[in-house]
Amino acid sequence: MSGATAPDGTPPEAPVAVHLVGVGPGPVDLLTVRASRLIAMSGTCLHARGEEPPGALALCPPTARVVDTASLSTGQILDEIRAALNRGDRVVHLFAGDPLQHDETPALTEIFAASGITWELVPGIPHRAHSAAPDLVGGSDQRVDGRGRAGGAGRAGASPTPAGPGLILVLGGTGEARRLADLLVTAGLDVVTSLAGRIARPRMPRGEVRTGEFGGASELARWLRENAVNALIDATDPFARTISVDAAHAAAATGVPLLRLERPQWQETAGDKWIRVPDMQSAVTVVRQRFRRPMLTVGKHGASAFAGDARGSYLIRCSEPPPGPLPQRYLLVLDRGPFGVDAERTLMARHRIDVLVTRDSGGESTAAKLEAARALRIPVVMVDRPQQFYTEVEARPETVHTVQDAARWLVSRFGSR
Repeated sequence: MSGATAPDGTPPEAPVAVHLVGVGPGPVDLLTVRASRLIAMSGTCLHARGEEPPGALALCPPTARVVDTASLSTGQILDEIRAALNRGDRVVHLFAGDPLQHDETPALTEIFAASGITWELVPGIPHRAHSAAPDLVGGSDQRVDGRGRAGGAGRAGASPTPAGPGLILVLGGTGEARRLADLLVTAGLDVVTSLAGRIARPRMPRGEVRTGEFGGASELARWLRENAVNALIDATDPFARTISVDAAHAAAATGVPLLRLERPQWQETAGDKWIRVPDMQSAVTVVRQRFRRPMLTVGKHGASAFAGDARGSYLIRCSEPPPGPLPQRYLLVLDRGPFGVDAERTLMARHRIDVLVTRDSGGESTAAKLEAARALRIPVVMVDRPQQFYTEVEARPETVHTVQDAARWLVSRFGSR
């Protein structure tokens, strides 16, 4: 009933909409009772990588929609889930072994959180085929749900938790940084995420958060020393050159191990019509010469580079109002991803977009616009990432491209919990 409250006076929690269920390894009759029940009650069942144990899909009711996600992008999976929820389906997503072992799980759960979709993890037995640092993220008694809580079955008489790596500083502001902080906090590690403070309403990670710029490499080095930081992870945006260079200098000055967590670049595929340019000013030149109805997804600061153009009619999408001047004719859409492919196609078609302008930020949460542009045969002006970040420092830091690899890096340096 609408407006009902719990016995203690608190509002009731929203029902879980999506269940990420671990299945296998082994025969289907080894599934947990909860996993079997959820599959049997599903209206839509998605299965990852085709590695579920034989017979698991047979538990689905005959009326369920069964979707193989092996060839689907994250945006397409999101479209399937949203369509299922609109139908009123209970959605179950099957993972071989334990969901926490799979690289796609953090990306999906961040999308759910951003979209207001409640979710829960139903752990399974870890599968040897996937080694996502299980000692760091916890065993199969760990349960994490989409309301931001983590809990597990307590072990009476358990020995004290061994010492971890000490304080970890994550330079954040990206989805990868939030997922990493969530993972490390769930593992019980001491984590501080630093946000530059340039976004008025950022998505906050779990754990302690520091807001504001450091003021250069020397001040960052001083903060590392004063707070006894034992590991520094730079998970900032690929276009945030200054803080990455400062982090390299500060790590070299203090001897603190530095890891760069950088999402992979997008890759052009068959059907794409990309025009690669080295910087934003080059993008401005191409757009003014060749196009009239651009869609800009270059951040609130990047849109100002197109100011003064009186010929084009711009669709500008960013999460917050741009602070600088803008083109003479524009429509401003304030929205924050992730976005589905269908929604992106509708937006581009409705506004008769003839070119998409974006930065090569990479990542799955905003890749749907590229799929939509490909389907509509719309060219993409792709602004390349700045090159040679670390020419001023002695050595480029070690770099990984996934949250799970960052967790493995911590395990390899400091051991597991």
